[in-house]
Amino acid sequence: MTRVLVIGSTGQVGRVVVEEALSRGFTVRAQSRNAARAERSPPAGVEVVEASPVSADDLRPIVRDVDAVVLTHGGDMDGDGSSFYAAIPALLDALGDNDAHISLMTAMNTSHSSGPSHYGFIEWKRRAERLLRVSGRPYTIVRPGWFDYQGPEDQRIDLRQGDLVTGRPGVDRRHIAQVLLEAVTNPSGARRTVEIFSAAGSPVTDFEALFASTRADEAGALDGVLDTNNVPLADEPERVQADVARFSG
Repeated sequence: MTRVLVIGSTGQVGRVVVEEALSRGFTVRAQSRNAARAERSPPAGVEVVEASPVSADDLRPIVRDVDAVVLTHGGDMDGDGSSFYAAIPALLDALGDNDAHISLMTAMNTSHSSGPSHYGFIEWKRRAERLLRVSGRPYTIVRPGWFDYQGPEDQRIDLRQGDLVTGRPGVDRRHIAQVLLEAVTNPSGARRTVEIFSAAGSPVTDFEALFASTRADEAGALDGVLDTNNVPLADEPERVQADVARFSG
């Protein structure tokens, strides 16, 4: 039975990930910074654990026996979003020899340099993606569109690559959760960086074929396979450069 840890389990996507994981028969461990609050109404069968997502010491005991980690966490512990990034080196340290699959939710336009400081949160998402890619661990990076902007006919999952979409294309949160989880058990989901939207059409039933229609990232590459708006590593903070050097697989 697949055991999955959900980091950010009480968020607007994390809650859906927990529900979808249970519907697939997964064993679910739900991380929260405040377990008492999270335990008020947890779904039956969910183990709630209190841990800081940016502390390797907190994460180490709760990742020891998992097959996958799904991260839908936010960066609301600070003003610039750097805690979003900090969860990745903490998790990589905590996992040690456990080769669990990591599914990370970021955002569309993450590969771009955002410019104005109030968009710094996007910069840290790009840095988190890059560190995960070079780590050599099995991963899937999912960049969703605008939550809940989809129409009633948009039942099909639409995966794209290259981070080229503009405007406000919508995505059903349940579609995001499905892709994050199906990447764990479908071999073609590994080493993918995809943007996800909801489009008109029938629901996806063959996720292996869905992932196989996309391209895998180059092994050890900093950026997604079709990303073109790539920031030089030398332009990233020294902290990020040091982490990339330390975790490169």
